[in-house]
Amino acid sequence: MQPVVALHEVCKSFGPRQVLHSLSLSVGPGEIVGLLGPNGSGKTTTLRLMAGFYAPDSGSITIRGRRPAAGRGNADIGYLPERAPLYDALTVSQYLDFVAGVKVAGGAGARRQAIERAIDGFDLQGVARTVIGRLSKGQRQRVGLAQAVLNDPPVLLLDEATNGLDPVQIVEARAMIRRCAQGRAVVFSSHLMQEVEALCTRIAILRQGRLVEDAALGEAPAALQLSLALPQARHAALRAALSACPGVKGVDAETVDAMHSKWRIGWDSQSGGGATCDAVLRIVLAHAELRAVLSMQDAVEARLLAALAAGNTPLRRRA
Repeated sequence: MQPVVALHEVCKSFGPRQVLHSLSLSVGPGEIVGLLGPNGSGKTTTLRLMAGFYAPDSGSITIRGRRPAAGRGNADIGYLPERAPLYDALTVSQYLDFVAGVKVAGGAGARRQAIERAIDGFDLQGVARTVIGRLSKGQRQRVGLAQAVLNDPPVLLLDEATNGLDPVQIVEARAMIRRCAQGRAVVFSSHLMQEVEALCTRIAILRQGRLVEDAALGEAPAALQLSLALPQARHAALRAALSACPGVKGVDAETVDAMHSKWRIGWDSQSGGGATCDAVLRIVLAHAELRAVLSMQDAVEARLLAALAAGNTPLRRRA
């Protein structure tokens, strides 16, 4: 299958500092690739090169078989940087109308339809006339995602898209990312391993500007271990709701004190992957206060730590 995004032997320096060393990476349609690595490993630079904000010093980048023009933007790219490019003085509708004027071809009718799709798709009807500066963090992220897909691009680049969100907002944002990722090539950079585990089909690990691992992921995590604030009297209701969730195979609770407990919820890994994980989290959040995610099948975290510990060894590609 022809890749939608392809980097071949890409190098990039800023002054005397070389940030990327001969980076080769491709992303096909329908793939969600988690771009991982410590701070300074080159993740944001890689996304900006893909988006056309930077030009490589050497090597090549193609988007749908064409080389992007650096600094000019690309209609094939939807990009949500770590800080969403919002204008706080505009309402949500005014901002999306401004972005549509830049991104959406086909006249006023096409722009209006694109804005309506974005507002409906990201549940922004209730804040469409609200000034962006008054929105919550979660609402601002939804607006940022809406602008990224306004012209229905085949490539979506997301840099820390769930950073700073509370547990409810993370679940909502994850569902929206999964929905708008259908049929697109998606590159998702995050420091949150549970988000990568729940969303991505592959991981690409960078260390000091070098790709040290490129590995496919299997099913989404089949178990959650959570710390909850929940009175004992309400344990039975949560247990019943979780047990009724399709695919859930086991619910265990360990009491810490009268108000706190640790829960392990397992499910059939073939029953729905990340969507089942999100359904379980929605049930939990409707019944209890989530204090911490203690474990979420740490395969991604283990791979990341192993790859970084190995240093700049030859690239490991694993199915």
